Amino acid sequence: MKWFAGILIVAVMTAHLTLGRNMNMHEQKLGYEKKLPTMNYEGTINGKYFFKMVLTREDNILSGTLVNTYKKENEVYGTIDDEDSFVLTEYEDGQKAGVLEGRIMQGGELKGTWSTSDGKKWFPFFLIKAAH
Repeated sequence: MKWFAGILIVAVMTAHLTLGRNMNMHEQKLGYEKKLPTMNYEGTINGKYFFKMVLTREDNILSGTLVNTYKKENEVYGTIDDEDSFVLTEYEDGQKAGVLEGRIMQGGELKGTWSTSDGKKWFPFFLIKAAH
């Protein structure tokens, strides 16, 4: 019985060391970190206020930056569903500045409405994919 327990302990330790070594070798073979795709857009709010947005998508989470008409770079965070409809909250200096609700269209454009954080004013927006 003692020899069985000894063999079992050795087998478990050997398996752990072997699997750990294989995992390390696999990580070394990759030699890179997985990077999330970044999408660049530019367009207008209300057809006259130019802005740019850079978004990163990880599963159903969107995050990035929005550069507004005044060249102010604000953070944006939100979610996107399986039908490519999204809601992003815009933050300026840590304070909620606005909300973008829209959809990624079939050609890759973003279309929707931007509203003030209190919802009292809203304007349509339209963005197209831009070069980096």
